[in-house]
Amino acid sequence: MMKTMSIALSMSLCLTLTGCFAKIHQLPVHPDKATPVFAPLPDQDTLVGIAVSGGGSRAATFAAGALEALANIRVTHDGRERSLLEVVTHMSSVSGGSLATAYYAVKKPAKPVAVLAANGLSPAYQQFFTSFKEDMQLNFQLRALFRQVANFRVANPTKLAHSFADVWDANFFDNMTFAQLYEREQRGDAPRIMLNGTVYNSGRRLVMTTLPPSDFAYDFTKELRAKLVAKGLQFTPEGKISFDKSIDRAKNQFLPQTFEDIEGDHRGLPISLAVATSASFPPVVGPVTYQAAETKQYTHVGDGGLFDNLGTESLTTLFLNKLTQTSPAAKKGLIIVIDTSYPFDEGGPELNTSDKGFEVFAHDPSRIVGIMEERANAYQAMLWHSLRTEGALLPDYDHLKIIVLRYTDSEWAQGDLVPAACPGDMTFEAITKTIRQVPTLFKIENACHGALLIAAAQKVVTKQQQRIKNFIEAR
Repeated sequence: MMKTMSIALSMSLCLTLTGCFAKIHQLPVHPDKATPVFAPLPDQDTLVGIAVSGGGSRAATFAAGALEALANIRVTHDGRERSLLEVVTHMSSVSGGSLATAYYAVKKPAKPVAVLAANGLSPAYQQFFTSFKEDMQLNFQLRALFRQVANFRVANPTKLAHSFADVWDANFFDNMTFAQLYEREQRGDAPRIMLNGTVYNSGRRLVMTTLPPSDFAYDFTKELRAKLVAKGLQFTPEGKISFDKSIDRAKNQFLPQTFEDIEGDHRGLPISLAVATSASFPPVVGPVTYQAAETKQYTHVGDGGLFDNLGTESLTTLFLNKLTQTSPAAKKGLIIVIDTSYPFDEGGPELNTSDKGFEVFAHDPSRIVGIMEERANAYQAMLWHSLRTEGALLPDYDHLKIIVLRYTDSEWAQGDLVPAACPGDMTFEAITKTIRQVPTLFKIENACHGALLIAAAQKVVTKQQQRIKNFIEAR
């Protein structure tokens, strides 16, 4: 009992000290609220978005493999054949997926460099993806802990996020800022990216992006009410008040915030810190605290997966807004989800045979968040199906489609080669189990795990390749 109390007191003291020595990242005040920090860029008639889920280095590694496989898909678009990646307009991500997304946007070859050669990827893209897959498997945890010690940040989770940012700057990002990223987006060297975090103050999403806030201002309240009235529903004054209040409350949670909404100018914000913000999993890492200069408000932001671990909601909000405008430039949208979320049902059999329920937190500390995510995903699926069936709010499948690339959907059969990094006698049952049990860490524990994730990415992309081509090439 005394030992338990001692541990509790130590944790309390640690958390208290964390608060005392919190690190605040201050942004300049946005000088003109009527004008976005970054000027809007023109849209294409076909929006193609990639959502990259959370999952630490597991997610980052699988995403690197999936993006390579997607790069190899040839599509006919605007009258010429090109790589699928050349028609991707947006990427949205959380946590480990944000590391892969930012890496891709910052490091990929420039627009004039061909993605495809006659027989596959061009030499430049072969080299890029080789480095991409290797870099996502580095041990970031160890490097970040070294930074913590070297900078006297030990036992301070809020500063651990900054240590991760330091590591990623040293290895990949070279202190690139959002202003420099915007220059790449302007030239067409990178898609428009959205790195998602969760605002602890309100529970809403924070989208760290160069896109203007107006791109996310999809007010579904008015449209939903009109659709319901058109179907014959009548709203009494009492019902009207109840309906409007409940829907407005849902709308406020559904619509994201941006740095401009907290009066900040994020042109000088390092990409690395935005990635670390999106990946700050409580209570081990973060949150990252932002403040616009000359204001009194602090905004505490952490793991984007607490709100939406797939990264789909920001893309959905954006696409619905652009597809339903009175005179939209965009005619249809495709969202490809790279899903490396840890399988929630993986921990069930172990709990079924254990009489020590508390051990679940030692083996799977994200279990509570996983339960909430399972419920949220179930409600989201039912809502989307219902709205599609009723013809309300959501465009039909010919105009907005979602295709999911889930790493646990990879299928292994007799004759498939086992990656060289894995034991040669590894059975397909063992492969499936190993893939499902790769832990959520910012490191890949052994080379076999990384090789299996990359092989799985190729398999699931191949499985969905024709559906992707059909949507892009449909007139």
